Amino acid sequence: MKKESYSSMALDAMHRASKEAIEKAARLDLKIPVWKNGQIIFVKAKKKLQNLSCT
Repeated sequence: MKKESYSSMALDAMHRASKEAIEKAARLDLKIPVWKNGQIIFVKAKKKLQNLSCT
């Protein structure tokens, strides 16, 4: 079994939780806040989800 640090496990859990939140917002056709160029903008969750799928 691979040994992971608690901080690595916590970071992985936060990534999973944020992806789930984006997926739920996409299903509800909502916009989500995103930090870009020093300010907060709102983008369609569906567009953000597409970008996550590509990377």
